[in-house]
Amino acid sequence: MRGRRGRLIAVALILFAVGWTAGSVLMEKQDGGNQGVFTNESSRAPNHHQPIRLKLGIWESKTDIEFWTKKVKEYSRLKPNVTVEVETIPDNSGQYLKVRYAANDLPDLFYLKSGHLPVYKDSLLPLNGLDAARRNKFPGDIEGEIVGLPLVSYSEYVYYHPSIFQEVGIEVPKTLDEFMDVLEKIKDHGQYIPIAIGGKDEWTFYPFMEFGPAVLAKDVNYLSRLANTEKPFGPGSTFETSANMLSRIADQELAGPNALNIGFDQATQLFQSGQAAMIALGQWYYSEHQSKVNYDSDLDAFALPWRASKTEQIYSATMHDHYIAVNRHSKHTNEAVAFLEWMFSPEVYQTYINTSQNTSTLIDVESTLPFFAEVRNKHPFVPFLYNGQDENYIRIKNAAQYDEKKSGQEIFAGAEVADIQRKLNDNWSKAVQALNDAGGDRDGEISSSHR
Repeated sequence: MRGRRGRLIAVALILFAVGWTAGSVLMEKQDGGNQGVFTNESSRAPNHHQPIRLKLGIWESKTDIEFWTKKVKEYSRLKPNVTVEVETIPDNSGQYLKVRYAANDLPDLFYLKSGHLPVYKDSLLPLNGLDAARRNKFPGDIEGEIVGLPLVSYSEYVYYHPSIFQEVGIEVPKTLDEFMDVLEKIKDHGQYIPIAIGGKDEWTFYPFMEFGPAVLAKDVNYLSRLANTEKPFGPGSTFETSANMLSRIADQELAGPNALNIGFDQATQLFQSGQAAMIALGQWYYSEHQSKVNYDSDLDAFALPWRASKTEQIYSATMHDHYIAVNRHSKHTNEAVAFLEWMFSPEVYQTYINTSQNTSTLIDVESTLPFFAEVRNKHPFVPFLYNGQDENYIRIKNAAQYDEKKSGQEIFAGAEVADIQRKLNDNWSKAVQALNDAGGDRDGEISSSHR
């Protein structure tokens, strides 16, 4: 009798548990599902045997792809039921992800630029309260919600071969005029391409056309100011200064006669083989260079001197990048969050940041960067970090179809700077007016000309 009563109680408990679980899931579906950090996946006890596959979307960065492709295998040894697939995102401009976003097919975790966080914010899982967020110096905060955590911070450099500088009889330039003189002297020497640019890939113009105007302006709110200016690309603008410099490089073939016909890989090959004296790229390039050349005895770097006088400070654009975001609509948000925490764990992250040779974004992990420590000692500069998350700017830029890197490519294709300025100002002013008409200007009146 006692045994029968026990069995009846056990059956009743099982039925109650099943009913409670189903009711909980149903209630969550009725409440809209993904409202907090975790989805209805968290309402059930985890099944440590159920196979789970996560996708980690990474830009075409050789160092990152190779590192994480190997590293995720370690994670699977820790969690045998979880497989993390590294997926290559063909571009970091956001165009490819926009297609995936429209199809509700974003990876479980993926890289984003800081300026893209506002664009995708509705599909990003809030990361507030995570240990990785607490330890990150530069969390991507949009309206009080942390929606991305940068893996790296890096500065921009002009890499050069000291042996070529010595052969030509030139020194590291200290102003923009001196930089152009150095390029011309290398060309006159007749043995080397002064600076390698892979113009076939429009993104390679970013050091000149994306960062140049902001650094010249010395304004951390440069993008916000653009959003509040009806015609920001006209005469006297820092855009004009950068564009004219790039036009001079193109007209005098200071990047070689075929810069528009080669891509990034070919440009780096020219530099790595010693056929080009310089190349302008970020701190992230160093590890890729070393993987091909295996030594840095004939490698040095300096910040492109965006200044007219030696009495001014030398600044270098410094960015927080590779923001890791979690897809709010992932089927496995708990596991995606757990993997993100593992990526930023001290042991894993220390290996990553030393391999990539970028600067750490964590309060408890220091980078080991002997090459860049020596560079900063020989050629000091002040890091320049500007706000890249202004939502009005992003709205206007998209509406105006403004692509500063595309403008660089057009200059190399023979377009006149003045014509580009007129076209950009026309498109920009229409976009600004449309935003104002829609009530989107949150920062005051729009000025009628460049300030």
